[in-house]
Amino acid sequence: MGMLNTVLMLLAVPQAQAAPPTTPTAPAAPAAPAAPAGDARRLDQVAWLGRMLYTFDRAAWVSTDALLAKVSKDKLAGVGGYVVEPGEGEVLHVTYYMGTGDAARAFFVADVRDGKVTASTMPAAPTPLTPAQAMLARARDVAAKAAVERGYKPCTSAPFNTVVLPLGKDGPTAVYLLTPQKDAQHYPIGGHFRVVVGPDGAVLAKRPYSVSCLSVPLAKLPKGAAPVALTVNYLLEPTPSELHVFASYNLGLPLVVATSDNSVWQVAGSRITKVPPAK
Repeated sequence: MGMLNTVLMLLAVPQAQAAPPTTPTAPAAPAAPAAPAGDARRLDQVAWLGRMLYTFDRAAWVSTDALLAKVSKDKLAGVGGYVVEPGEGEVLHVTYYMGTGDAARAFFVADVRDGKVTASTMPAAPTPLTPAQAMLARARDVAAKAAVERGYKPCTSAPFNTVVLPLGKDGPTAVYLLTPQKDAQHYPIGGHFRVVVGPDGAVLAKRPYSVSCLSVPLAKLPKGAAPVALTVNYLLEPTPSELHVFASYNLGLPLVVATSDNSVWQVAGSRITKVPPAK
């Protein structure tokens, strides 16, 4: 295999693509029977985190469209950010707020289900964040500061897309800082980071998901041809990460991932399987 940004857009009969996930409520059973028990547990977590990343990121995307349909961009100066919370069933609540810290006030709330906005409201007057929302907003701010201190930067001129994932009631929060995709011809594999923040606001862990800025070209194929997989190298770990699951959902394609121990894996949405060595 080549370096991490090597891409093989394979021309063949299309395989089943990764279907958009519903809001995850529990980790999926690992789909890698050949993997050792430790790998299986990690893949279980990776699959769940990748689905969470995709569903939360999409909820932010579609709710932002709903917000801009009601409020023009020039009236959104001072927006502090947004937080996404799981609701009942498969609903995600997305709350947009002005200001930061104790001064943060919610001004727009959207409910998202299956990647679509089902309801949205604008309070007559901005309201204080709930304690749970305030904790997520603080984690976002703490992670942004930690990223600057660590030298984490996006791989393009656009700012990070930030996805804040609550990891259970009263547990830590994982904040993902993602280099955004700027055009349909390239997909950023590098430039993604995670900062884990405790309930008290302390940084518990931080990590990059690549060692450099890497963007894979998405080939324009001849008429009638269809891509069936994207192949990349991942040299930081022996198994794929949640960012590969996230990319598979975003691209609607399986990823073939060559890892640090020379293993090869297929990631099709949240289904992660080890590819047997060629005989």
